[in-house]
Amino acid sequence: MTGGCPAGGLPGRSADALHGRQGPRAAGRLPVTFRIPFPPEDAVMTFLDTQNPWRLAGVLLLLVTAGCHLDDPQPIQLEPSASARVVVVLPRTLTPGPVTEVRATLRPVGGEEAGAVLSGGDGLWQGLVRRIASGRAAEASATVRGDGGEVLAHIDVPNVVIGAHRTALVVLVPRAPVSGVPGAPFIDAVVGSLAEVRPEGQVALRAVAEAASGDGALTYAWRASAGSFSDASAVAPVWTAPEASGFVTLTLLVTNAVGQGATLDFPVRVARDHGFGADSVAAFNRWPLMVELGSLPSGEVQYGDSLQLQAEGRDEDGDTLTYAWTASCEGTFDDASARSPRFTPSTPPSGACGACQFHVTMRDGRGGEHVGLVDVCVVQRLPPIIVSTAQSRTEAVSAEPVLLQAVAEDPRGEALTFQWSANTGLLGTATQDGTRSEVPWSALSCIPAGVEPSVRLTVTNVSGMSATHVFRIRWDDRRCGAFPPCSARWENDRVTLTADCTTEGTLYIPDGVTFDGAGHVVTAVDPEGGRFQGAVLRNRGDTAHVHDVTVAARGLSDLACDAGEAGLSGIRFIGASGSITDSEVRALHQGAGESGCQEGVAIEVRNAQDASRVVQVEVLRNHAVGYQKGGIVASGRVDVAVEGNVVEGGGPSAVIARNGIQLSFGATGQVLGNRVTGNVYTGTGYVAAGILVAGGAYYGGPVCEDVLIQGNTLEANDIGIDLSQAEADGGPLAQSSRLLVVENTLSHGVVANGVPYQAAISDLGGANVISRNRISGAGYARETLPGSTFDVDVVAAAAAQVAFLTPQQDVAAGACSEALVVQSQDAMGNLSALASSLLVVEAQGNVGGVTFFRDAACTQALVPLNGSGAMDLEGPQQEAVFYFRAEQSGALEVRVRGDGVSASQMHVVR
Repeated sequence: MTGGCPAGGLPGRSADALHGRQGPRAAGRLPVTFRIPFPPEDAVMTFLDTQNPWRLAGVLLLLVTAGCHLDDPQPIQLEPSASARVVVVLPRTLTPGPVTEVRATLRPVGGEEAGAVLSGGDGLWQGLVRRIASGRAAEASATVRGDGGEVLAHIDVPNVVIGAHRTALVVLVPRAPVSGVPGAPFIDAVVGSLAEVRPEGQVALRAVAEAASGDGALTYAWRASAGSFSDASAVAPVWTAPEASGFVTLTLLVTNAVGQGATLDFPVRVARDHGFGADSVAAFNRWPLMVELGSLPSGEVQYGDSLQLQAEGRDEDGDTLTYAWTASCEGTFDDASARSPRFTPSTPPSGACGACQFHVTMRDGRGGEHVGLVDVCVVQRLPPIIVSTAQSRTEAVSAEPVLLQAVAEDPRGEALTFQWSANTGLLGTATQDGTRSEVPWSALSCIPAGVEPSVRLTVTNVSGMSATHVFRIRWDDRRCGAFPPCSARWENDRVTLTADCTTEGTLYIPDGVTFDGAGHVVTAVDPEGGRFQGAVLRNRGDTAHVHDVTVAARGLSDLACDAGEAGLSGIRFIGASGSITDSEVRALHQGAGESGCQEGVAIEVRNAQDASRVVQVEVLRNHAVGYQKGGIVASGRVDVAVEGNVVEGGGPSAVIARNGIQLSFGATGQVLGNRVTGNVYTGTGYVAAGILVAGGAYYGGPVCEDVLIQGNTLEANDIGIDLSQAEADGGPLAQSSRLLVVENTLSHGVVANGVPYQAAISDLGGANVISRNRISGAGYARETLPGSTFDVDVVAAAAAQVAFLTPQQDVAAGACSEALVVQSQDAMGNLSALASSLLVVEAQGNVGGVTFFRDAACTQALVPLNGSGAMDLEGPQQEAVFYFRAEQSGALEVRVRGDGVSASQMHVVR
């Protein structure tokens, strides 16, 4: 280099001229402008450092010869180093309305913002943004405004890197301020390193997308109409252009974890002129969503039937959806392009389930689609098979159940239901164990004429297919006349009436079953041309129960009298244990209540006198009124509890002697707390009784023993309690029957018996205990008709002893004892009066401080007599009741004596 320059300057030229700017003019000089073309994109620029303006000045010095100039150096400003072709694709879900401006902006980090208003319309806007500081991350934005300046949509995409002296491609999809229901993913942007590339050149791409719901993994799939990708599933692949020039369409598909997708189509120009790209066509599409998919019926269709398929889609871009259905099994669609077509299988399935898959492809017409799958079993229903049947008997009579059984199976192994129905009679509760079922059938009284009993079994599987079998039963008992069988239901071990009914014959109770009247009335009437015989209700087996039923009779004739099984009865148990509770028997009589037939017992419990077992029956809280012969009768080897019943004899009768409660021929048990009234016979030769105990050789049957008759109320009966048991000659029994008649209340105000003979208590003898009964009324007073009316009338020998009637006691020291009762008796134990009623009672033993009293509170001491107490045997029952109190503990012997007799009893004072 020749020549010189002052230090710090260049000869003859200002540094500003390097950018085409005019420096200070010198006379005769024109400014010189330098423009440096961008090198080809594949050139290696080793000689030019655009980041160092001084180095650039040194290079230019080789090209410019000029004199030195000592002006102060000016800042060197290079023209922008990059640009971007921005394509804005408006989503079709954007709020309808005119779009007046779409502005794109790029903001480099630490650099000046560059922007441009894009041109376009109909959802696609594009343009070139120049003078972008390159090499640094920028934020790309697009704002869409309406005609009022309001923001319709906006998008910000960070980290957009644009290469120096390049024109990048930025495809943006702005969003409306308010997003819709979460669905398909949203593609915010695609950034490409070049908007235009030479043949076989490369473009670096990057996708920006997110799941609509804000979470969930996304997958990416790139495709192009030409060229190739380094990794078509990467977020940022490199695309290599094809050899030929022209526009190539690139497509990005983004899919979320449940298969919902969105696509963005955009072009890249392949050319050799290295331009800035060109206006092109781009599109954003969110794929449709499947919101409902299934079938009716769900999961299974019968071969031969049709299936209604259901699909419902939603497209977030508002596109019209089309549907296409296919099936993996043979059959026909009524319209395979319908949203919800009907499909009919045409081939029987193999096996229990002929699997058929239905695919529905839902398309939006813009390349978006969704495929759904419905799994259905095509089945062929087959009826069950009844493998075997059995019945316990082929013929039946009333209340003898016939047990019906069946075993079935299902060809497909489906669960089975057994349904039993009968054309007449009653079916009990059916039981089922898998494929086996059984049910009892019975009729209680009669079967309508012309009807042969049959029971139909229907076995049904889950598919609704059925098989049937009919059991037939020969009826060997009574046919119904004018009245149908009583309406009832049989559940478990209980037959319950469902309505009042009328019967011409006996209603039988199956063994072990409770007959529950549920408050209804069963009325007995004579059959046409005949007469009602037997019981209205009767047991059939060894156990029976009757509850809450009213039994009545209406218009029964007395053209003939019956006895035994044929005799009229309301409720009759024979040889059966059980109970009869809370029921009523009324108007059980013949001949309008004027019949003298010795039948018509309201409640009857019988067992053979020589039966092998004793039956036990409770007769509780019943009401017997208007009976012909007896209210409640227990006879034979029975142990009964007759408690709390009301028995009304109806008052004086001249045609028949009624008995309220009767125990006879070996019956035992207890008769407690009953009310018995109005058993009066005005004829001659017989008497009626409120409570009758009968037996012994005199009556040709066994003696009743160990019967407790206590706490009953008896009013206006010829004999209140009649203990009528005797030897063959009518005399007292040779042995005690141990009957205990205590604490009953008996009254009768008049003499009405025709014999006449009336007694509150009458005892033929049997060493029975008759004690503490309360007796009142002129009808039972000895003075009313001496020799005919009695309070207590006992057949006994002369008194020979005094006896304690109450058991020994354990008494606390200082406490008052329970009652002690003593009575004078004959040698066998029958009540009999001593010549002198005075008794002396005294304490013996090692217990001191013993005092005897006549009251339960121990306040009234017995009259002292020679250091002891004195008392009298009182009343017709010839008894004395007293109490003691001992101050010291120990064994106490209480001794009574008088008229040459004595008795003692040990007690314990603790």
